[in-house]
Amino acid sequence: MKKILATLLAAVSLLAVSCSKDDGPTTGSSDAGVYRITIEVSGADAKGFAHIINLDNVKITNEKTGESSVSIDDEFPTSANYVTEGKVKEISAQGMVHSNEKASVRMKVTKDGQTVFDESKTIDPENGTEKIGELRFTTISQ
Repeated sequence: MKKILATLLAAVSLLAVSCSKDDGPTTGSSDAGVYRITIEVSGADAKGFAHIINLDNVKITNEKTGESSVSIDDEFPTSANYVTEGKVKEISAQGMVHSNEKASVRMKVTKDGQTVFDESKTIDPENGTEKIGELRFTTISQ
């Protein structure tokens, strides 16, 4: 009986030491937030592309179509807006433009309403640049 009681006491002690309030999903952590990604392309022959993933498995909504998914792989003519449906810690977004003529892409990312990324890139295939311009934002550590 003493062995059973000692084993039970040891198990309860280990359980109490190993559990903590800090254990839990990263989705609710203090550095997580709701992200909004806006991608705009311009140019006569421009096509825009968006690739967005998050490792927190939070759905991302296309604000123009209302469709949502845990990852985005879209093509659009001029602009697209996406928002995470909850807080995300690890996210990666890529905005691209493809054109045979001069074109540009701009990608703006906000976290909880604060701008964390806002960049533009111009391509001019007729004057020696590639036909694809891309911008990347990520919080995923390598």
